[in-house]
Amino acid sequence: MQSHTSEYICVLLKKVCNEFDIECSKWRSLTTDNANNMKAASNLFLGSGKHISCFAHTIHLVVDDVVKGISSFSHVLDKVKKIVTHFKHSPAAMDMLRKLQADEGTAEGHIKTLVQSVDTRWNSCLDMLISFLSISNKVAIVLINRSTTVKGLPEMLTASELLICQDFCDLLMPFKDATEKISGESYVTVSMVIPLILLLMDKIRKIQLESAEGILTKEALLKEADKRFKFLQNNKILVKSSLLDPRFKKVYLSPLTALEALKDIAYEMSKNKNIEEDLVRPANDNVPQEACSKNEGFLEAHMRSIATLEPLEVTENQEIKLFLSLPFTSWDSDPISKEHIPNAIKAGIGLPYYTR
Repeated sequence: MQSHTSEYICVLLKKVCNEFDIECSKWRSLTTDNANNMKAASNLFLGSGKHISCFAHTIHLVVDDVVKGISSFSHVLDKVKKIVTHFKHSPAAMDMLRKLQADEGTAEGHIKTLVQSVDTRWNSCLDMLISFLSISNKVAIVLINRSTTVKGLPEMLTASELLICQDFCDLLMPFKDATEKISGESYVTVSMVIPLILLLMDKIRKIQLESAEGILTKEALLKEADKRFKFLQNNKILVKSSLLDPRFKKVYLSPLTALEALKDIAYEMSKNKNIEEDLVRPANDNVPQEACSKNEGFLEAHMRSIATLEPLEVTENQEIKLFLSLPFTSWDSDPISKEHIPNAIKAGIGLPYYTR
């Protein structure tokens, strides 16, 4: 079997292009996982500066690396897995769990159950913890009632371990939300990467935790996320995609980053249209500093960010100036619809920065 070297992967990419009669020059970027051989293959295939690391995979690496390094979490997770496994293999225990909920007036279609995790997926473990915490008091009652007749029952979590579970759920839920938002297939996602990074980091910083293990995990997540996300935040393709999205524009970019991106966009438009454009000067805009509240979702945090943004003062070419002066569009709007982006910008730089 051929080794998956960067050279071999590059050969395969060119072979696919030839097979489907695709000109390599039409490729504007290549998105892959974070493996070094894939990054090197992209550089060989398209040249430097055109590779984008998959944001969802980067999130997975951040969470997976941190979770595996927290021994106390592994201990609590193992206890929850044993409890869930017991209920999944015991119809009698599951029936008791359903009956306790039904006796409280819960309708049949709303009775909760326990979710089994998949060991290789952290978000699956999160789903298991959330399902367990939602009915943990009833799980405890079932285990106590069955302890008189059944031997070898799994041990219920202590009060402190339940706090650890809740802290981990609070910390990991924003990562799951970001993964789901960036994994859409029917809407533009490339321009959402940088906004989601800032909203996610703000969300994590704001979370108040009850356990020492939770505080330790929070610090580790922020450190690992900062290390891995900074490469995405500095990716020129992602920066320009966010800047040209009428939902975000400069909101999530630093002044210097926005300035450099505007210069690049103006140059591309000038080059494509064979016209001269004035140089861009820095705008008086700010990166949102206020953090999200614990119960605030990404959409609410985004709306608060654009509501507090100072008016933009720009002297770019007229097409860019017009675009930046228009009101922000809603999060769920289509950023490539005709009414949101002046046709001159579309004609000047095409649509490579609005890919899904």
